[in-house]
Amino acid sequence: MQGRIILITLGILIFLSVLFNEIFINLSILKFFFGIIFLSYGFTFFKKRDTGSLGSLIFGVILLIDSFSLFPTVLNFWQIFLLLIASYILAAGLSGIFRVRRPHKKINKEISISDYPKEFSGDSLNLSVDVDWSYITIEPSRNLAIQSGSPLRIKASIDSEIYSFKKEYLNNEVKIFNKLMVSNVKVPRRSKISVYLNENISYGFLAKLNVSDGYLNFRNIKTNNVRVETTASKITIIPSEIDNSNIDIDSNVSSINVKLPNNTALIMNQLGELNFKNLEWMNQREDGSYISANFSEASYTCYLNISSEMSKLNIEFID
Repeated sequence: MQGRIILITLGILIFLSVLFNEIFINLSILKFFFGIIFLSYGFTFFKKRDTGSLGSLIFGVILLIDSFSLFPTVLNFWQIFLLLIASYILAAGLSGIFRVRRPHKKINKEISISDYPKEFSGDSLNLSVDVDWSYITIEPSRNLAIQSGSPLRIKASIDSEIYSFKKEYLNNEVKIFNKLMVSNVKVPRRSKISVYLNENISYGFLAKLNVSDGYLNFRNIKTNNVRVETTASKITIIPSEIDNSNIDIDSNVSSINVKLPNNTALIMNQLGELNFKNLEWMNQREDGSYISANFSEASYTCYLNISSEMSKLNIEFID
C-alpha cells in the first residue's frame, strides 16, 4: 500500500509539473496533503522499525516544511523528486549504521518446574506421557531422592499458544500430556519436557510419542513394565542395570537406539519390518529371537519386544 501511495504521488507531481508548471509552486495545500500522508506511514517506523517507514517519515517532514515555505527557496518538481529519492537513500543508510530492523515477535513460552505429586508416600508409581512434536527426556535424579522425596520432577518449556500441556495424578498414576492444538496454523517450535525420576521408587512407564525425540534413561531405575508407542519419532532407550526389565515397543516409521549397559543382557523378539543397523553383539537363536553376547556374564536381563513398521533399530553397549 505504501509503495502505491508513492507511485500515485510521483504521477500527480509529474502531471502538475508538465501541465501546470506556472501554478505548481503555489500548490502548498497539495504539498501539505501529501506531507500528511507520508507522515502517517512514517510514524509506523516507531513500531515496525523498517527502512520504508523511516524514508516516508523523512520525506513527509520535508513536504510539510516546504508547504509552509520555511525553506530559503520554494522547491520545484525536480527538487522534490530528488529529495524523495534522497529520503529513502538516507533511511537505508541509517538502517545500516544503527541496524534498524523489525523486532522479533516474542514467543509465548512458558517454563514450569515442579515436584509432582506433592503428597506421595508409596514406593512405586505409574507414569505415562503422550506428546506431539516434542523433545522429551526421562532420566533418574539422585538429588530428587535426597532433597524432596517426590517421585517426579517435571520441567517443561512450551508455547501455550500452540500446545495444550497438562499433568494429572490419579490412582497412583501420573499422566503428562503435550498435544498440538488443531486450530493453530503456526509452524510450531518443539516443546522441551524433562521428567526426573526418584531412584528410590520403581516405575511402570507408558509413552506415546508422535513426531518427537525421546531420551529414556532407566539405567538406575527399577521398572515394572515399559511400553513405548512411536510414530515418525526418534528414541533412545537405556534399560535398567539394577533389575530385570520388560520393554515393549510399537514403532511406526521411527528410529530406535538401544544403549545396553554392560551389566545388562538383552533378549529381543521382533515382529514386522525392521531394519537392523547394528547387531554385531547379538546372536540369533533357533526360535528367531536374539540374545546379547554378554548374557552369561550379565547380572540382569532386559526382555525387549518390538513390533515395527518401516523402522530402524540400533543396539550398542555402553560402559
